[in-house]
Amino acid sequence: MKSTRQIFINILFASFVISFLSTCVKKDSGPIQNNWETIYQNNDLYLYSIKFLDKDHGFVMADSDCIHGPSNWKYVLTTSDGGKNWNMVNCTTYDTVEWLPLYDIGFIYPISQNVLLTTGYRVHKSIDGGRTWIDLSPQFIGSTINDLHVIDSITWIVAAGLNIYRTDNGGQSWETVFHTDSDLVFSRLSFPTKEVGYASIGRTDPDHFLTIGHILKTFDGGQSWHFLNSEPWKSSNIEMPDIYSLQFLSDLFGYIKTYDYKLYRTIDGGNNWNLVNDNIKTNGLQYFITQNAGYCSDGVTIYVTNDGGKAWKADYYNNAAESDILAWTFLETGEGYALTRDHRIIKNNF
Repeated sequence: MKSTRQIFINILFASFVISFLSTCVKKDSGPIQNNWETIYQNNDLYLYSIKFLDKDHGFVMADSDCIHGPSNWKYVLTTSDGGKNWNMVNCTTYDTVEWLPLYDIGFIYPISQNVLLTTGYRVHKSIDGGRTWIDLSPQFIGSTINDLHVIDSITWIVAAGLNIYRTDNGGQSWETVFHTDSDLVFSRLSFPTKEVGYASIGRTDPDHFLTIGHILKTFDGGQSWHFLNSEPWKSSNIEMPDIYSLQFLSDLFGYIKTYDYKLYRTIDGGNNWNLVNDNIKTNGLQYFITQNAGYCSDGVTIYVTNDGGKAWKADYYNNAAESDILAWTFLETGEGYALTRDHRIIKNNF
């Protein structure tokens, strides 16, 4: 059996499906400003998922199988002061029938200070701040859950394999709200409002020079979905490339980054996409705070833009061995937190 660390490295980078590249084009050529600083480091822990509930309360999923072997020790790091101090909670996973594999506790989604969700191949829930977990989704076995969106405390959407699932009773039951018989896989969800949401689906086969992507949209909180037939690909009668990042800041305004290194923006809810940057090489990490201000990363360097992605300048750089950035999260106010492979949490000087 693969180790916890190996499994989640694979899951994390399977969602990116692109090797680390060294630059975002149209960046500033001046000196690099290292505007991110290390706020936590623990060489005994592997950190791989981070989310903040609000400006003070943050959560990190971590494991220590690198020192404890196959025991799959699992932890939740918590902060209540914006990352100044972190507490470590030792996780156990118990079901009334049997012990569940700890390696399946993965990416974290806080609902409140005590109620947390995680995804791997299933959805798990904790009501005690991460100390104990229960399994809420036996039907998800076999499909990696690539994204989960919390609409409210009991309504959640899951993108897994060929399906989109929805629960409106806190995971007691799930409905398959969309299924495809194709060989495409759902990868990203973005809900700018409780009712309007978007999902990306696609695949990339570099051996056969094949890349296909589509965007689906919902107007009823994920209960029903339909494909968008977007420009400029519609008029050209060609397939949209696979989508590596998807983010909507409102029901009409959003960004996508495609497999062919292009950044597009829409102002009409995904019907029409305008090219913003034709050579933005990232490892899947991209996030816009506002319509103009955003960040991207190739794993070694973090870049920042203030013109909607047309030009980027380096905001952080570290090419030391095992220092690459694995995951990050941002607050609406602009504060950003990132996890590095060498066991650190870094924060921007926003």
